[in-house]
Amino acid sequence: MKKLVLLLCFVLTSCYVPESQEGPIDNTGPIVIIPPGNGGVITTQSLVGQTWRIFYYRVGPTSQVMSTNDTLVFSTSSTYTFNGYQSTYYLTPTGSGYNLSLYETPWGNLSGSILSNNITNGTILGTKFVDISTGSSNTTEYYLWMNKL
Repeated sequence: MKKLVLLLCFVLTSCYVPESQEGPIDNTGPIVIIPPGNGGVITTQSLVGQTWRIFYYRVGPTSQVMSTNDTLVFSTSSTYTFNGYQSTYYLTPTGSGYNLSLYETPWGNLSGSILSNNITNGTILGTKFVDISTGSSNTTEYYLWMNKL
């Protein structure tokens, strides 16, 4: 009986519960992906601190290309301004590049696929975006020409 009590006391006092971490999680840095096998590191692209200009757009695949001079300033990993009006954006890695979603543009909430080279080179030329507004039945395609300033 004495051995059982000692064993029980030993088991109860040797349990360890780690402290919980409190406070905000800092997830504003780049996502780092380590590919298997080669040991290299791929860092995802970021638009934070960059200013871009939309200089052409086209509504639909065959309509006339229209010139514009819209400025996008990406201030955080999810906040940007469109001609001075603040809104939300998301740059999400995909299998072949990135999905760029721009909310509250003059054409609606737009989303399109871009490549890493588009960000690195600072050019997006005639890339298709679609309206992803909740409840929208708008199937119109919008084509944007943008460059990094």
